[in-house]
Amino acid sequence: MSALPLPETLPSSGRAPARILAFPGGNCPTVRPAAPQLTDAERDELNRLRWFALRSRLAPKPDLERACFLLAGEENVSLERFAIAFFRGLSGQSLREMVFYRPGAKQASDDEIWLLRLLAVLRAGENAAAGALVAWRVRPEGRRWLRFLAASLARTL
Repeated sequence: MSALPLPETLPSSGRAPARILAFPGGNCPTVRPAAPQLTDAERDELNRLRWFALRSRLAPKPDLERACFLLAGEENVSLERFAIAFFRGLSGQSLREMVFYRPGAKQASDDEIWLLRLLAVLRAGENAAAGALVAWRVRPEGRRWLRFLAASLARTL
């Protein structure tokens, strides 16, 4: 391995000049961003979520607080109702426009990876981590409702 010499003008520490070792093969893994590798189960779940995201665009925009109260008061609420309320709420309360690809797309957007992580931490019972993930993407006034909808979505999915 060849070393790259540093300039001879180092701080007056009395030590010999340091050397930096080159990365083997010249392929540093941090140079290019690594695309997350999704398992088949994650990819199937992501495609289901993408379908719900598309369907939610056709649904009327509800009052998020009222929709959450109605969903919380009912028994046996369908996955589709939770998902549509979640995605409609997310579109109205997110800090920026969320990007969801069409179902079947091979790549996953940053927002889709965020959603998969959110559902995973909710299933693991890590409420503090879920709160942090929601706070990262959702306006303060919508965080409580989106956490409720995300937890319901994770439970029924």
